[in-house]
Amino acid sequence: MSVLDGIRIGLAQFDSRTGDVDGNAERIGARIREARERGLDLVVFPEMALTAYCLGDRHKERSFVERSQAALERLAGECRGVTAVVGHIGYDPSRTMRDGFFGRYDSYSVLGEGRVLATGAKRIRIDDGVLDDSRHYLPGEEVEPHAVTIGGREIRLGVLVCQDMWDDGEAVRPAEILAGKGADLLVAVNSSPFFVGKWRRRLATARRRVLETGLPLVYCNAVGVQDNGKNLILFDGASFALDGEGRIVRRLGRFREELGEVAPGEAGEPADPEIDRIRELHDALLMGVRGFYEKTGVFSGAVLGLSGGIDSAVDACLLVEALGPDRVLAVNMPSRYNSETTRSLAAELAANLGVRYLVHPIQEVIDRKVADYERINGTRPRILTLENMQARERGNILMQYSQELGLMVVGNGNKTEFQRGYATLYGDIIGALMPLGDVNKLDVYRLGRWINRDREIIPERVFGIRASAELSAAQSVDSGGGDPFDYWIESPLGVELVENLRSPEELGRAFASRSLDPDLWTADPEGRTVYDKFTPEEFERQARETLHAIRASVFKRVQAPPIIIVSRRAFGFDYRETLL
Repeated sequence: MSVLDGIRIGLAQFDSRTGDVDGNAERIGARIREARERGLDLVVFPEMALTAYCLGDRHKERSFVERSQAALERLAGECRGVTAVVGHIGYDPSRTMRDGFFGRYDSYSVLGEGRVLATGAKRIRIDDGVLDDSRHYLPGEEVEPHAVTIGGREIRLGVLVCQDMWDDGEAVRPAEILAGKGADLLVAVNSSPFFVGKWRRRLATARRRVLETGLPLVYCNAVGVQDNGKNLILFDGASFALDGEGRIVRRLGRFREELGEVAPGEAGEPADPEIDRIRELHDALLMGVRGFYEKTGVFSGAVLGLSGGIDSAVDACLLVEALGPDRVLAVNMPSRYNSETTRSLAAELAANLGVRYLVHPIQEVIDRKVADYERINGTRPRILTLENMQARERGNILMQYSQELGLMVVGNGNKTEFQRGYATLYGDIIGALMPLGDVNKLDVYRLGRWINRDREIIPERVFGIRASAELSAAQSVDSGGGDPFDYWIESPLGVELVENLRSPEELGRAFASRSLDPDLWTADPEGRTVYDKFTPEEFERQARETLHAIRASVFKRVQAPPIIIVSRRAFGFDYRETLL
């Protein structure tokens, strides 16, 4: 008989509100009471549940940290008849960090019997992407299991704080240390940032710890949206329990709060669940849009430009699903270059979604601005200037509706356009949020298809027209004009260069050996592959050109709205760039 047999554990996927110590403590307390009422023996909360993980430099505010310590003591008083593990900021006023402020830790406490039974801290810090542990925390010093009485039995909990579980290649191996000191159960508390496919990596890492130690493991992850001032960082939940052989006992839901019961003493299932990549992407973006809107709390709805193209169509669908059609205003802003095709598609989509739809023409304003420019300068603006004047006028109109109606402006740019700098400052680079800013163009089309999986919401013709900004006669979709890129080349090149960090030379060698990832480098609608379009020398030259465009357009991305991280590396504070 295992010491864990019959033990009932609750994993509390918790959506912390940044800095709201009292509100978070109140909701954590409610979950603790619920766990007790349900007869659970132990309830586990995520890393930094009491304050949220993404706090910026609020870590340095002594009064804030002291309030969180007081809230933790109050929570301990709730823990009678149930034990809890809660993540929070650890506080040591006797220590001084390199920033000159008091000592801080990424800590957890074991609460029970109406008091704090034990406290520990993250041993392995991580500084990568959006994570800056060394800026905010000292490393934990002790790696010890904690003996608690649960169900009349003494159980030794080995708590791992996020990166402590990802100890491959580290000098310190916390899971093995805990097992060697007699832990009965590994308890991993996490605020693990999401990207598409991350869950598989977590599962594989957790399995390695289980197989190394022979101990079952419960993994509790945060859920919801936080930010670092530039990127919206998603936490997807998807908590789970593994038995002593690494099989899944139970997996909780994704992208939602949940108090789910797991029994790590039971045997798990032999097969892992399948996860559809585009559905995962859709659900993540939906949580990001909804969470941003609700947590900012300053808008009464959203407004976006609806052009008749795929990007604005997908954004409109996400907004309606996240906020409801009554909170979305769609505005079509045609100039002489916008075709009847795209105008009719925009109107049809708006009707399908049931949103308020306005047509706000811009041609008269553009004509006036061109005439003023000619009168003052004696020459007509260049074609590129004329194109950007249209984009900026559209941005100006959206901001007018935003201020008049209290709506958040949502920008329609995607990651492939951003990497090329194919976006106009103060025009389409505008808004409170850019939902597709970390989604490559081909995945935007795939999202549209997924949205239409049950019925036609996005008109089918949207998928057939060539992507176009419609800013000049040469970009007319009715005559086959459009954006000056082959997105079946540009999209995967961006993934390779930014997310996979591959060099043009490395890509050239992979092309020559025909070993590019076939799941990434797919055939275009005519069935032509990348190998049909280039020689090896031409392909490497194309990769160099795209990399140059990425580096030349940083100044635009610095001024872009926040984007939702859904990839391995997003522009912003995740994939960090320099202007010079």
